[in-house]
Amino acid sequence: MRRTLLIVDDEPHILNTLIRLFRNRGFYLLTASSGEEALRLLASNEVEVILTDQRMPNMTGSELLSRAKVLYPGTVRMVLSGYSDVEAITDAINRGNIYKFLLKPWDNDLLLANVQEAFDRFDLTQKGEQFTKIYENTVEGIIITDQNTLIQAVNPAFSNITGYQSAEVIGKKTSLLKSGKHDENFYRLIWERLNEDGKWTGEIWSKRKSGEIYPEWLNITAIRDDQGKVTQYVGLFSDVSEHKRNEERLHYLAYHDALTDLPNRLMFSEHLELAVRQAERNHKKAVVLLIDLDRFKNVNDSFGMELGDKLLIAVAERLKARLHKGDTIARMGGDEYTVLLPLVDDMNDVNLFVEQMMADLRKPFSINENELFIGASIGVSVAPQDGVTPDDILKKADSALYKAKEMGRNTFVFFAPSMNESAVERTIIENDLRRALERGEIEVFYQPKQRLETNTVIGMEALVRWNHPSRGLVSPSVFIGVAEDTGLIIALGKIILEEACRKTSELHAKGFSNLHVAVNLSAVQFKDEYLLDEISVILDKTGLAPRFLEIEITESAVMHDIESNIEFLVVLKRLGINLAIDDFGTGYSSLSYLKRLPVDFLKIDQSFVRDVNADLHSAELVRTIIAMAHGLKLEVIAEGVETLDQLEFLRHHGCDIIQGYYLSRPLSFADFETFMTKSLNPEG
Repeated sequence: MRRTLLIVDDEPHILNTLIRLFRNRGFYLLTASSGEEALRLLASNEVEVILTDQRMPNMTGSELLSRAKVLYPGTVRMVLSGYSDVEAITDAINRGNIYKFLLKPWDNDLLLANVQEAFDRFDLTQKGEQFTKIYENTVEGIIITDQNTLIQAVNPAFSNITGYQSAEVIGKKTSLLKSGKHDENFYRLIWERLNEDGKWTGEIWSKRKSGEIYPEWLNITAIRDDQGKVTQYVGLFSDVSEHKRNEERLHYLAYHDALTDLPNRLMFSEHLELAVRQAERNHKKAVVLLIDLDRFKNVNDSFGMELGDKLLIAVAERLKARLHKGDTIARMGGDEYTVLLPLVDDMNDVNLFVEQMMADLRKPFSINENELFIGASIGVSVAPQDGVTPDDILKKADSALYKAKEMGRNTFVFFAPSMNESAVERTIIENDLRRALERGEIEVFYQPKQRLETNTVIGMEALVRWNHPSRGLVSPSVFIGVAEDTGLIIALGKIILEEACRKTSELHAKGFSNLHVAVNLSAVQFKDEYLLDEISVILDKTGLAPRFLEIEITESAVMHDIESNIEFLVVLKRLGINLAIDDFGTGYSSLSYLKRLPVDFLKIDQSFVRDVNADLHSAELVRTIIAMAHGLKLEVIAEGVETLDQLEFLRHHGCDIIQGYYLSRPLSFADFETFMTKSLNPEG
């Protein structure tokens, strides 16, 4: 920043002497030979320091500086004079018009030091004014206390948030803001952190003047003197009530089915995990019923989705009415429900319960004056004999359900070991996949991503396909689970990442220089200690700049070991790699952790996007995620966009980027290159 010094003297030889003294001292010099000329220069230049003679024709130095104070109060004003009218100078100093009076003849070193001090004073004053503006206008509350937590000062935002005016709290202890929700140990830990580190940051409940308690995000910093002794504490805080409400709402939506308001798969799995542990401790059983409605598709096709949804809600209500205290029912998606019966003693009771439930579902449903008959097929698995993990128990129930459908539907079947043929299929897939990795049967497809604001393709997601010699293209849903269970996902992931980076570099060389590529990392890959090295080597090998690579990770993968994962993500971020949370909304991570993740994007799961125009709960969830992400300065990607209505909903609510079949299905590299060429030359 330019530091401007205005020198005013009516004697040319003195003016020239001062110019020689201050030249090459880091100042920008302006000179004037009269007070009138000095005022003209002040009107057209930003001047920090004025050094003027006192005795000049028409206007004395003190008169000039009096006017300068009124017109340019931020300037630092000094008189350099041999004039002995001490009374006039003293009066000007007392009025605050003059900062210093220096006598001629002068000592060069002393004069230089005084001018430098004047510039320092200007800088300090400016910083003080800036701080005052921030202090008075910030939306965050500021509270300053002495070393004994007696309040010394608060800003207007403090009063807006707490309801206390400054006069009501100054001189009082901060304990008047305590909510009563925290025990003494909570405050002891805060003081320990302040004493050790000099600062503490976290969420705390406080109390307003009205008595209402509210959550706030608080930063406390200890201020120390030159001897290291604490003299003050400064607290900076914001009311996070709205964030908490969004967090609670998001938590509820994450654990409940949007249509029926039943628990969803995530909550059911947690209940099932707990029920299995209880059953093992008490030498009892936990029973899972997987229910699939018969003929529901016919109803949906004949009467439409709106009536179909009403039927699903009616089924949920009828199933709930059959439950006993402690039982859990969930909607798993589509027309599938699950029921958990914990702490079962007698399996005969289970048989009777299932028969009654099937009888309930055979009774007609009256929807919109239509009498509908459906029925259900039910698969039953029992823990711990059929498995001890939620995933295993549900898979066994699914095998039993498949058998029930094979038997003609409208019946129920208990899982039996003979149904484990699927395990044989998994072994075949594992063996074939090992050979596929060696033979180069793995292909990478690319699904375009479009920025809604500009309607331009800004990148693509890399999606794996297996070109099996006899099965043809195999969907990832068939083999990714096997790859993760067997550890083959590490080698598979390396192939996908390297191929995606190489092909993106090729596209850059062909003129598509701004394309980014997104690559998924599974939870297994995320735990690989060599992952960071692999990513760095691949970027160097393929020549792709890190800023063009986007790593997608799921909520559950991050939350597994949040602290170490945050450190790892920070390292990736420092490399210049973009980061995205994939399938957001299907799991749950608290906002307090989400704020700490160094991510750039939240990716809304396609299961929510699919229903935004048909289901109010899905629409609300998507709106909440978009608003929350933007509040955290993150961009939002919606996947699975298949219709214009979905796209317009997302555009209206501020979604940044979309991908899905409405834009394009996943494409081979050659087809993607053709797609990009046509998008740039639509008439070609």
